[in-house]
Amino acid sequence: MSIELLAPVGHIESFFAALENGADAVYLGLKQWSARASATNFTLPELASLLPYAHRQHIKVHIALNSLITASEVPETLDLLQALADLAVDAVIVQDPGLFYLIRHYFPNLRVHASTLTTVHNHAGVNQLEKLGARRVVLARELNLEEIEKIAAGTRVELEVFVHGALCYSFSGLCLASSFRGGHSGLQGRCVQPCRLRFRQGRKQGFFLSCNDLCALPLLPRLKQMRLAAFKIEGRMKPAAYIGQVVRAYRRVLDAPREREAEAIAEAQELLAQSPARRLTSGFLQKHNSEAVLTPHRSGSSGLWVGTVKAVENGRLAVVLRHDIEAGDRLRPESSEGKEKTAFTVTHMLSAEGNPLTRGQAGSTLLIPVKGSFQPRERLFRVGSKPSSTGKGWAEVKKQRRRVASYRSKFPGYPKVLQEFPALSAKPPATDTLIIKVDRPSDLAKAFQSPADWIFYTASRSNLEKLARKRLMTAQKKRLVWALPPLIAEREMDYYRAATEWYRSKGFVNWELNNWGHFDFFRAAERIRLIAGHRFNVRNSAALAEMLEAGCRQAVLSLEITRTELQHLGREKVGAIPSVIVYAWPPVFSSRLTPKLLEGKAFVTPRKEAYFYRKSSEFSFIYPESPINWMEKISLLRAYGFRSFMLDLSDGPSDQAHPFERILSGFKRQRADRPYSLFNFDKQPVPQSKAEAES
Repeated sequence: MSIELLAPVGHIESFFAALENGADAVYLGLKQWSARASATNFTLPELASLLPYAHRQHIKVHIALNSLITASEVPETLDLLQALADLAVDAVIVQDPGLFYLIRHYFPNLRVHASTLTTVHNHAGVNQLEKLGARRVVLARELNLEEIEKIAAGTRVELEVFVHGALCYSFSGLCLASSFRGGHSGLQGRCVQPCRLRFRQGRKQGFFLSCNDLCALPLLPRLKQMRLAAFKIEGRMKPAAYIGQVVRAYRRVLDAPREREAEAIAEAQELLAQSPARRLTSGFLQKHNSEAVLTPHRSGSSGLWVGTVKAVENGRLAVVLRHDIEAGDRLRPESSEGKEKTAFTVTHMLSAEGNPLTRGQAGSTLLIPVKGSFQPRERLFRVGSKPSSTGKGWAEVKKQRRRVASYRSKFPGYPKVLQEFPALSAKPPATDTLIIKVDRPSDLAKAFQSPADWIFYTASRSNLEKLARKRLMTAQKKRLVWALPPLIAEREMDYYRAATEWYRSKGFVNWELNNWGHFDFFRAAERIRLIAGHRFNVRNSAALAEMLEAGCRQAVLSLEITRTELQHLGREKVGAIPSVIVYAWPPVFSSRLTPKLLEGKAFVTPRKEAYFYRKSSEFSFIYPESPINWMEKISLLRAYGFRSFMLDLSDGPSDQAHPFERILSGFKRQRADRPYSLFNFDKQPVPQSKAEAES
């Protein structure tokens, strides 16, 4: 099977750039529900015109629906899925559990690809998503070559890996930072890139969380030997020229016979040198190296080095050009020490003799009028260009258009769908259920003495092994719920499989799952109680239906959920029983990288927002300065119909982050100790711009 080269398309010009330079398939977003909401994206009528044209050119079109669906969006989601099914798109890329459910039950002919936002990082996660209907799984970008190889060997479904483009500091699907800073969720395609900020810790400052760009060109010969279906290029917000250059580079290596691969790689790297990008790295593919991936001295927006400032006189830069530039190019100065400055747009240029120019040629010296402070020897990097007109591309589509694909704009029978959502045979409890989640053995003892109905206990290796040497009373065993960690590396899978089997044999029947791979530890026939943790990001009734159908009687709702969504969900008594977290101190970043930060000491943004860094085993976590606390909203949540509440004391910037008795007292009194955050409680479920742009 040949490996598909999959290119990003944010607008019509990048579609043609991908097509003309050798892409086998493209992926694009519509004006809603895509994880690049800042891209131009496409309307349904535009897709109806583009799709037949692409298919005549033997190009597949994948549609990115990889944003979370909020509680009120299920009806319009069904309308969109109906249109895509009628159009017979080649695939839809999804992360929301509700989309898996809706597609499997009502649109079985739609081909589903599981997004990298599902955080699948082991073979068990791939296998579970195949059971949900995924025909392809996009693996997490945080995997190395050995892990990818093992996952490929232990699975059957198609696998897709990223080979080029931007890297995130956090695991995709586990990042709350953008949402925490202002309600712009990366899981809804609204990321404001807080990892690119300059931070200060004591006297030290830098871009401690900023990553270089991924480039897997030198590793393609090995990747080509694995059981992989597609190589994916990131960049739906990139200009057409960039897309064309990158696609051409990877096409050259993909098509090269084995004896010419080294030569093809060298040629391809020359092509990439002409494309604006951050510094290139192999990312996590080669036993992740934080030194190679992180760039603390720069924000990471290096671009293409196009010239060097020779002199600064009378508001003009005398620039010696290394590459051609044009009016409309956006340039960013950088000092010889690597310190970045604010970018500016070239509005007009002059030759050395003072004559107006629209284009400067490599090797020449020209004058650029500017405002601001500049120094000789500063390098200028092109980080953007004047966008090309989209009219030419659409004109080409219309010229060759023999037909426009037709589609229905409405799905018939949404009320019937709601009635068909599965529900528990037993009614949810009419009285409050209190859940306390802890991580430390000392807190476990306190939790057992508390009035909590359920005690969730982190299933770390340390806790699993320590509790194996103790004997719990039958009543304690019934209240205990093992909470599996959201990140279990491929090499840890055998350990956790054995541990869960041993504890089940000892009568421990309650388990909280926090990643799709956890389902693989349990068999459907077993008498166990499964609970979906908040990492599944459940925010709608279809997602609750999916979790119940997957075997979870209960689902902890997403931490990003809003009051408006809760009010909506409280009226829909379907699916798994929802639980609401009313206290937590979660990491906003979860990473495999080790930044140059001190543990336990605050580091701050220019807006004085404070964060704390903590290392645990091979992973690193970054926490906001205060916890989430909704205790003063409990009466309101009860009025909405919720009866199950969680106090999550299992995480935080330090072991002493949670005063156990004070938090329990606050729950009883429905009062919150300051400082605290309401997170997204009072924010809009969908930022206003989501209706205008989609990713």
